[in-house]
Amino acid sequence: MFNSRLIKILQAFTPEEVKEFRKFIETPFFNKEGSYLLRFFDEVKKGYPEFTRNELEKEKLFRKLYKDKEFSDATMRKLSSGIIKLAEQFLRYKAFTENSDVTELLYIQKLREKRIEKLFESESAALEKKLGKLENSVDLDYFRNRYKLELEKINFYLDFNHLLKKQQESLQAVQGYLVYDSLLNLLDIGFNILVGSTTMYKGEENTVLELLQRTDLEGFGKILEKNTPELYPVYELFYRRYLSFLNIEEDESYFRYKEAALRSLGFFTWENQFTIMVSLQNICTRKFVEGKRYFSAELHEVHKEMLGRGLYVQKKGDYMNLHTYRNIVLTAFNLVKAEWITDFMEKYIDKILPEQRESLSAWTRAQIHYCRKEYGDAIKELQSVKNDHFLSKHEIKTMTMKMFYELKDYEPAISFADTYRHMITNDKTFAALHRNSYTNFCLFYTRLIRIVTSNFESDRRIEELHFLKSDISSTATNSKEWLLAKIDELNG
Repeated sequence: MFNSRLIKILQAFTPEEVKEFRKFIETPFFNKEGSYLLRFFDEVKKGYPEFTRNELEKEKLFRKLYKDKEFSDATMRKLSSGIIKLAEQFLRYKAFTENSDVTELLYIQKLREKRIEKLFESESAALEKKLGKLENSVDLDYFRNRYKLELEKINFYLDFNHLLKKQQESLQAVQGYLVYDSLLNLLDIGFNILVGSTTMYKGEENTVLELLQRTDLEGFGKILEKNTPELYPVYELFYRRYLSFLNIEEDESYFRYKEAALRSLGFFTWENQFTIMVSLQNICTRKFVEGKRYFSAELHEVHKEMLGRGLYVQKKGDYMNLHTYRNIVLTAFNLVKAEWITDFMEKYIDKILPEQRESLSAWTRAQIHYCRKEYGDAIKELQSVKNDHFLSKHEIKTMTMKMFYELKDYEPAISFADTYRHMITNDKTFAALHRNSYTNFCLFYTRLIRIVTSNFESDRRIEELHFLKSDISSTATNSKEWLLAKIDELNG
């Protein structure tokens, strides 16, 4: 196989970026090596995106480029190195040009350094006007960019005594932007640390969290609301989001965050609006997992809000992520909303990648049939699902087990569960955490069926169900809510 580093870079390019990169190579300003690099690239890109081994044999590529010359490995390494350098330069160029505010700030800085006064004044005024429009413009860099613009203006005004008043105005403004930038970034980091507190940060001291705990955040909020009421909603959202996870056990903190989020979404860029909606989903999911089962209905409301605003994708025009689609369906499934799921599938299945729609449609129809207690039809639909798309073989197995239970096919259900449990044990690709979770489900599932099919006296049956419920509640297991619901049904 030819240079793997080059191939990995080119495989990461979208088809449109491959076209853009070719134009980039064509430009002498960027490509100072000559047209031979372009010819080499044209041969290599014929293999895009798979780049099979046969197409990228160095000797074959060399013969296409230099028909009458003897093969030279050094020449091929030079060609590959040249394209890699241009690809890296292209990515830097893309990163630079796609962030227009940063680009403009660097341009304004250069104008100041070159002392091109009139152009500096007009360009800085234009950027200030642009940044002054809050609608759909705020992200974590917003206040930092405003802070940097004011610094450039301050440095510019230092050379002109008659601009002292403007310098003082910028000195005043820069303080406010610095405070907003610092607080928002601290609150954002703090929130993300709290979200990850059960994994990577567990048991570790954290400077950011300690700083936030020692800071009068509510007091700062009152000052900001008084001095900059037009900007305060941005701070309030970050503050409420942080509190919603800090006080995860309190539902009021979540609902106050949700209220602030929906009220001020319009300030933020699309990507940040999407992130805000994701955070609302994550908090609802966390509360549900921790036993607040009524938050399933709240999560469904968040999903409806997200769909109504089109915020189910991170970028406009993207396909919906499979996990997003799946989580929306499963939440509605928990609420037994068969008709809603049907309407959702009809409206949004075309928002999924074309090659994934067939399997996803079959899986969705299986959920709908299950909600309607049409378990035989649900099993048939599951058999049409290709698990290489979005559902692991393990999830399909557990869904099938649930169908067996609902159909009261207890004997094949126990046999299926036993076979599946051995499959889990032998699956070395399965992470230990998930292996334990699915194994526990098989064990609890089998215990449940044993109780259902037993001849226990009423008191003994109640006692066995009580012990089973206690074990399920205190153990990490897949489909915990389903198991508990089945026990509740048996208890009447």
